Amino acid sequence: MKNSNKIFFGILTLMLMLTVVNVASASAVSSESYNIDNENTYKGHMKANTQYTFRFRHRTQIRINSSANLTVNIYCDALKIGEKDFALEINCTKPLELNMTCKEEEAELGLLKGHTYQYRNRNRYRYEEGFCISLKVNCTENLHAKLMIQATEQNKKGKWAYYNETTSEWVTVNTILKDGYLVAETDHFSVWTILIPDNSLLIITGTIIGVVLTAGVIIGVIFYIRRRR
Repeated sequence: MKNSNKIFFGILTLMLMLTVVNVASASAVSSESYNIDNENTYKGHMKANTQYTFRFRHRTQIRINSSANLTVNIYCDALKIGEKDFALEINCTKPLELNMTCKEEEAELGLLKGHTYQYRNRNRYRYEEGFCISLKVNCTENLHAKLMIQATEQNKKGKWAYYNETTSEWVTVNTILKDGYLVAETDHFSVWTILIPDNSLLIITGTIIGVVLTAGVIIGVIFYIRRRR
């Protein structure tokens, strides 16, 4: 009888454990999706630990997941931005209000598609992504976020960069390629985009140096032959 009771309680315990695991798994994959077909804006509330997917005008997809409840105000110029897949993960200890603006360009900050920029560190970058995102929150404490955008053949060597208002420059940050996305982590929100290193000047410089060296060798050989005569 005692063995039967042990088996019964063992089975009951196992069932309770499986139930807890299933409930936790269901919570982890909780998600909601919204198709915004005819507008560029979305306003609403988001529950903590729930992934929200917004698709604007069948083009630009934005996914947001936060450890705290969010009040969001999103503007996305999807007709100009086009096909993009952006994801934002936020970790914070208290409810947030998030204002997000997504544009193809940011002319006021000198960010124009197709243009090349050189900064004080002499590095040159091209802006080809056509996706610039402004993020503002009412939280500055214990904030940590992850920015992700789908990698393509055009941007896979790119880096996430934020606009430094003090120096009026775009500052690139450490960016990794993970699971098909360009990923960067940050503890502050501002204006972000993807910049692609421009090595064309280095290539041109290297070509010029190569031509000069080759010409020097040829001139040296000719001079040597003439001296021998």
